[in-house]
Amino acid sequence: MSDGGSVVKKKTARIETTRSDDPGDQTERNYRYQHQYGVVLLAAVRRGSRGYISLYCEHHEDFLAQRPDGLFDGYQVKTSKPENGAWTLTSVPLVGSIGRFVDLLSAYPDQIGEFFFVSNSEVDSVTAKSTDDARRGKCPRLMLGHLQDCALPDHIEEPFRTSFKKLAAELGAEPARLLDVFKRLSIIKAPSRDEFDASLAHEHLGTLDECASMTTSQLADLRDNLVSMFHRAASIHVTDPDRHVRDFITHGSTSDDVFLQSKQIVCADVVIAAPTVTTKTVFYQGSSTISLGQPRPQGVLEQKLAQGGISDTIDYMKAREQAAEYHFLEEQARNPRTAGQQLRQVEEAVHGECLEAYMGTKTQGQPFGQNMFNDVAARLRRLEVDRREVLGGQPYEVLMGTAALLTGECRVWWSERFPVKGARR
Repeated sequence: MSDGGSVVKKKTARIETTRSDDPGDQTERNYRYQHQYGVVLLAAVRRGSRGYISLYCEHHEDFLAQRPDGLFDGYQVKTSKPENGAWTLTSVPLVGSIGRFVDLLSAYPDQIGEFFFVSNSEVDSVTAKSTDDARRGKCPRLMLGHLQDCALPDHIEEPFRTSFKKLAAELGAEPARLLDVFKRLSIIKAPSRDEFDASLAHEHLGTLDECASMTTSQLADLRDNLVSMFHRAASIHVTDPDRHVRDFITHGSTSDDVFLQSKQIVCADVVIAAPTVTTKTVFYQGSSTISLGQPRPQGVLEQKLAQGGISDTIDYMKAREQAAEYHFLEEQARNPRTAGQQLRQVEEAVHGECLEAYMGTKTQGQPFGQNMFNDVAARLRRLEVDRREVLGGQPYEVLMGTAALLTGECRVWWSERFPVKGARR
């Protein structure tokens, strides 16, 4: 569009700077808060301040915590924006949580212990001397304090009597049952949403004995892994194949219910440790230099061991050389396609250890074979354990036999190099 020769450009909204009204991210943030609190409970169990056996996620309550006495504690975890103010007995989320507690206690009166309402927001703070009876009557802490001393609903005094009756009517709850819930109820102030990640990593997990030596990065990774565990348990995503073969409708029991089991986190079974980093495998290319099934070079092994001053090992090394070659030939017969690659892996791993031992013990003008042999033996025993998967689970005897085979191929030396009779050209 032009006006007197000037051009007015229409502004285009940029997606990376335009804020959306989609509430999904806030919903996910609130769910994360709930799962973070699950980790708080787990850490409390490890510290010994809570004695829970297991935690059920999104089963009747946000958390249902199994106690050693067989009872279950119910947890409701709610978040609120600061601008919504403190919780009162007219706040919809708090009223809804109390209603859930009433329903749970009514359904399982002999199996429920205590109730906990957890939030990032404060509850309304009113002193007992306040003259504002309407506000005092809606104050959760004052109400809880008063009801602890009331054996029956008729003992409740104003200004709490009116609020209690309104709440019972709104929830459709029997006054005696509602009073019982209040007597079991505690209100907990948890960290703010912005500070929860840091608090969880460093205050809750970082103070555990298992985490004393972890770095900041490791604590953050551990926190996220544990939060993800609670996220999975809170979902209905079940991968147990038994869900397709058991009849849970007519013959099932709670012990058979894989859906219920997927929601259960057994506290003692959770491993609290720095996340492991998977070691990447290096695959050596090309073919092995060891000639299997061919006549071995006569006298080469004996010459090189003698020159290194370890003639006493000749019979030992020859026996392992023969055993290793026979072992590799058997593997080749079983699986020709993979045996060659596996032999290449073993060969290069053993050669690398022998070469490093050679360079570390080599002494100009003096025999060093004994020191090198001791170093190689220690290295190969570690190799047997540390790289079991990479080397196909080969035992120490095969690894030492491979060192003998490489000695015969003149890739491994136990002394300074010298002219060897009968060596392959």
